[in-house]
Amino acid sequence: MMSSNHFNLIDVMALLQKKWKQIAVFVCIVLAITTITVFLLPQQFKSTAIVIPANPTLADKSRLFNNNIQSLYSFYGNGDDAEVLYGLANLDTVYYQLIDQFKLVDYYESKGENEFIKKKHALKSLKEDMPIQKNEFSQLKISVWNKDKEQAALIANTSVDIIQQVEQATWKKIYQTELEKTNQSITALEKDFKILSDSIQASYGNDHTPHSVDLLAIKRENIIEQIKQYNKSVNELQLAIATTPPTLYVIEKAQPASIAERPAKAEVLIAAFFASLIFGIIATLIYSRKQNM
Repeated sequence: MMSSNHFNLIDVMALLQKKWKQIAVFVCIVLAITTITVFLLPQQFKSTAIVIPANPTLADKSRLFNNNIQSLYSFYGNGDDAEVLYGLANLDTVYYQLIDQFKLVDYYESKGENEFIKKKHALKSLKEDMPIQKNEFSQLKISVWNKDKEQAALIANTSVDIIQQVEQATWKKIYQTELEKTNQSITALEKDFKILSDSIQASYGNDHTPHSVDLLAIKRENIIEQIKQYNKSVNELQLAIATTPPTLYVIEKAQPASIAERPAKAEVLIAAFFASLIFGIIATLIYSRKQNM
């Protein structure tokens, strides 16, 4: 047998009919406060840029000199390339460049003892307002929320340019390092060539046999061939640096939004209505249960 301080469905309905005015007043108060808050909050606009990674093999310098290899390359990257691009897009380097370029420390009104701390706070806020998502089609969606619709689109598109520059700079640095090492090798070979040439010249005035002179000449010819090969590599590397391919392709540029999407007034008010109604009912039932204990 149930205790008398437990409600049954009839008791609940009777209680709600009796207390509906109090519940309605509570719901109205919550809706009024929510409405005022929602309309006082600044509007925010959302702009989204959609990009897809390029095939990293396009950065291979051999593509510039072999048409057969070049024709085998796909322009677009795969899921692994999208992961790499996603990692680059989430680098603090990208966010800090945006913070400096668009003066986002002032926009977010970041507080701190020095500029570094202010930028750290702005970085946290920007990451919240700039979600980056990767979908099943290996596409990256870079979205930006901002109180200025024009600036939202500009930040999204600028972030794409920065990501492109960061990855291209990585490839250029690799080729630049290889170019410097190749030039050093050429310099060393030229020194060896001069030493051998001097030795051959000196041999004609000494008692060296023609056989030894021939060996020196062969070594010198080998050095000449090596220098030719290295010079060819230098030309290839210089061309690869000058013609670094894109690391991503823009599928859809960010455009200024026509309407503000934050705060979502209708959704917030509907949620507030149901939440306050449920809370009001539960609070009424609990209070009445305690009164009857």
